[in-house]
Amino acid sequence: MNAMVKVQNIMQVVDWSKYSLEEWLYQFGAWMNSVSGTCGRSINPIAVAMDEAIVKQRKFKLGVRKTRQIIADSMLSEEKPKLSRSGVICEIDDNEARAVQRLILDMQGQSEIMDEWMDAIICRYFYGNSWSQMCNENRTGVDAKFDVKCGLAALHCRYGFIAYEKRIAFDLDQGIC
Repeated sequence: MNAMVKVQNIMQVVDWSKYSLEEWLYQFGAWMNSVSGTCGRSINPIAVAMDEAIVKQRKFKLGVRKTRQIIADSMLSEEKPKLSRSGVICEIDDNEARAVQRLILDMQGQSEIMDEWMDAIICRYFYGNSWSQMCNENRTGVDAKFDVKCGLAALHCRYGFIAYEKRIAFDLDQGIC
C-alpha cells in the first residue's frame, strides 16, 4: 500500500507540461545514459534494473508483476547492460525519471500487441535506436515506425494530461532496412 502511494505521488508531483510525450521519453533515455561508469556502461541502478527486466520479459514473456520483481532483483545485481549514447542532454531528475518509467511499466503486460508497441517505444526513445536498428525478423522499418506511432497513441490515450505533438516522419521512400 505504501509503495502504491509513493508511485501515485511521483506521478502527481511531476510537472507534465514541461515537455511533450516524446520529449519526456527522450529525456528518460538521456537520464538512463547520464550516469556512466567505465566503457560507457550505465551505473544508474534504475536504468540497469529496467533494462534487465525488459531483457528477461522478452525472453520469458513475463507479466507485469514478475517484471517488477525482476527490476527489484536487478537493482541488487552487479551486472551492467550497455546502453547506446544519444545527443539528448538529460534535464530531468530521478523522480521525474521514475514517473516516466511508470508510464511504460503500467502499459506493459496488458496484451502482446501493446508489449510490442512499448518495446518499440523503449528501443526508439530510451535506447536511441534508429529505425533500421529496430528491424528484426518480425519487424521491418515501416513496422517499427507504426509500432512507435501506435505506442505513442496508446500512451497519449491513457495519459492525456501529457502534451502530444505529432512529429514522427513516415517517409517510406528512404529505403528503411
